[in-house]
Formats: sequence, C-alpha cells, structure tokens
Amino acid sequence: MSLVRDTVRGALWTILAGVGSRAFGLVGTLIVTHYVSPGDYGEVAVAAVLVMTASQLSTVGLGQYLVSKPDAPPSAAFVANLIHVSFGVVALGTLLVLGQRLAPALDAPGMTRFLAGLCFAALLERASFVPERLLARDLRFGSIGVIRTVADVAHTTTCIALAMGGLGAAALVWGNVVRAALRLVLAGGAVGGRAFLTPRRPEPGLMRELFGFALPIALGSLAGFASRRWDNLLVSRFFGPAVTGTYNLAYNLADVPAIHVGEQIGDVLLPSFARLNQERRPAALVRALGLLALLVFPMAIGLGVVAPTLVSVLFDPLWQPVAPMLVVLSLLSMTRPVSWVVASYVQALGRTLPLMWLELAKLALLVTGLIGFGRASPLTTCAVVVVAYAVHALASLALVAKLDRVPLLGSLGSLAPAAASSLPLVAAVLAVRSALGAPSALSLCAEIAAGALVYAASARLFARGAVRDLLGRLREALAREP
Repeated sequence: MSLVRDTVRGALWTILAGVGSRAFGLVGTLIVTHYVSPGDYGEVAVAAVLVMTASQLSTVGLGQYLVSKPDAPPSAAFVANLIHVSFGVVALGTLLVLGQRLAPALDAPGMTRFLAGLCFAALLERASFVPERLLARDLRFGSIGVIRTVADVAHTTTCIALAMGGLGAAALVWGNVVRAALRLVLAGGAVGGRAFLTPRRPEPGLMRELFGFALPIALGSLAGFASRRWDNLLVSRFFGPAVTGTYNLAYNLADVPAIHVGEQIGDVLLPSFARLNQERRPAALVRALGLLALLVFPMAIGLGVVAPTLVSVLFDPLWQPVAPMLVVLSLLSMTRPVSWVVASYVQALGRTLPLMWLELAKLALLVTGLIGFGRASPLTTCAVVVVAYAVHALASLALVAKLDRVPLLGSLGSLAPAAASSLPLVAAVLAVRSALGAPSALSLCAEIAAGALVYAASARLFARGAVRDLLGRLREALAREP
C-alpha cells in the first residue's frame, strides 16, 4: 500500500506540474506564432531535430540503469555522468562542423544560424540528466515536478519576451538555453553535487553490468527518438520548411496528453515496478493500463475532435493547416503512453533487448511507410505516423504476454472501458458545434465543457470499476500520513 500510495502521489505531482507548465507553454506558443513565420519555425524545428539526433546518438542508456537499479553502487552515478556528458561534447561538436553540409540536403538553408545555441542548450540538458534520474530513483517526483515546471515557465517567458522584442525565431533558441540551465542548477542542487560529481573508482564488474543493461536501451531509445523526430526531416524534404513548421506544431500539440500525462506515469512506474514483488507485477500492469487509459484517452480524442474550432479561434490564418493534421495526429496520445508503460514494465524485468528490437521495427515501419506513402500529402504523412505507433503499441502488449504471461486479451480489455466512454464525448462535441455554427471563443468553451461532462457521465457507466479504483487511489495519495 505504501508503494502504491507513493506511486500515485508521484504521478499526481508530475502530471499536475507538467499540465500546468504545458498550459502556460501553449499560451506562449500561440503568442510566438504571431511573431515567427511558419518557414522560420520549420527551420528551427529542423535544427532542433539534428541537435537532438546528435545527442541521442551519443546517449547510452545509463540513466535508465540508475533508475532501474536502486541498489547500484555509489560509483555508478559518477561514471554514468562522466560518460554521458563526454559523449555529448563529441557528438554536438561534430554536428557543428557538419551543419553547413546538412542544411541544403534538408531544404532548410537558414537552419545553421540556430545550431550553436541549440547545441549549447543540449549540452546543459545532458549535464542535468543524471541528477534528475537520481531523484527519480529515490521517488522524489515532487522535486522533479517543481524543477521541470520552473524551467518550462522560464522557457516560455523567455520565448515570449524575446519574440515580442523582435528577435524572431532566435527567441526559441534562447528559451531552450534558459530552460536547460535552470534544470541543471535546480536538479544538481536538489540531489547534491557529491552524489554524481565526486570521482569514484568503478567496482569490479560495474562497467560490464552497466553497459550490458544500458546499450540495448540506448539503441531502442535512438530508434524511438528517430521515430518521433526524423519524420520532420522527411517532411522538410518532401514539402519544404513551411509545411514542416505546421506539421511540427500539430505534432507537438497532439503530443500534449502523451507527454504530460502518459510519459509522466511511465516515468513513475519504472522505479515502482522495480520495487514490486515479481508475482504481483502482471496484475499491476493491467491495472496501470486501465487507469492510464481512463486519463489519456478522453484527452487525446477530445483534442482531436475540437481541433478545427481550436485552431480557427486561437491561431493566425497562416497556421490554419494545423487543424486537419491535429485531428489525425491526436490519436498518437492513445497509443504512445501504452508503449511507455509496457517499456517501464519490461525494463523492471531486466529484459531490455526485446524493447530494442521493438523500437527498431517501429522505426523501419515508419520510414518505409513515409517513403512509400507519406510523400503523397501532409495528411497522409500524419496517417502513416499514427498507424506505425498503433502497431507498436499492440506489439508491446504482445511482448509482455510472451515475457511474463500478461494475457493480451486482459491488457486490451483494460483499455476498452475508457475507449467506449470516449465515444459519447465525440458525439457531444459535434452536436454542440453543429448547433452553435461559426467557430468562436464561446463555441470552443462550449465544445470542451460538453465533452468533459459527457465523458464524466459515460465513464461512470462504461468504466465504473476503473473510476472507483482511480478515485480510491487519489484519496489515499492525498490523505495525511497516519
């Protein structure tokens, strides 16, 4: 019960902090789009993808080792931090040298002016990675939530102020620098520099164990990153920087439920699964999937169904092509969190190699689909991305059925009540839109309110057990300690 309470409390902290900062970030994005053109936004996105690719290529999965192994020796943190930062310096330095050659090939010649600043921000973020992982290992999710919220708010504030001050797309770069610097200072201070900066000699066998666990995760993470980001490079190649800008914005908006609810739950579940008795893990996974779906599915489906009104009311006419892309891409937030929860479960089992193969298969499916079909139109690109992630989620559930006898029908069945409860939500939003006519701020608020109210009622009808379980766990997490 103590572990369940700590897990739910940690998830609550990180979700509330993430949703609050993301809401502020969305307001900031809306303001910035009035000062930055889609073309410049697209070139920043291409430069950011290259920087993140270089960073991901030099990441060897050491952070996940620290979280999954709460009994790791003290030297593991120092060794992981030294390797992680050193590899990053080499990778990002190489990208700065090659940047001029890559820009023409991606049809984004102006992206080189953003590379140096984004590389500096990425290096600062790498330095904060191990301290944050140590906080997660110790279940200090409240500290993580505060750190990320403060950094994200500072990022958004910086972007708004500098964009309005005439800095244009460079404001996005400086926002990243400020966010990364704050995360480093705050996370390092919270965990204490001695925990990861004090030089320690590795214990015998540590390096073999560390890399044996981490390298499959690193390759899988690289494939997962490529699946999330390299599509931007292909879109830039197929359709140019302006379409890349609208596609990237639509993707980021569609990803909000997945990143700020689904991913946070996955992060919390990894150390929790690692501490749970092995015989209790299968039931815990099915239960976690049901509660995750209850939270994420209505957010994803609701975002997709209100997308036309949302974009019409809030965004400049230059950004209206975001709406149909967002309708399709919102389905990502139904499938990606499922994969994250399964990945946390499999890592807790110590079976990292199958996750690597799953991620590589997803990347192959995605790239093949984009090259074969995605170039037809931007909307076809969106559909290919959604299908690839849906197949990956299903394969992830099949994997745990094979590895730990978690019934596939049981896993899928835990998702069904939330999916059924979300269908009346769609009908309610469409009925309100039809009744109110032309998009306006009033109609947007009415659509959101109608969808929320109908989902609350339908969830009590179709997902009564999951609702009761969720409310019970929340009451326990919020109760005072005895």
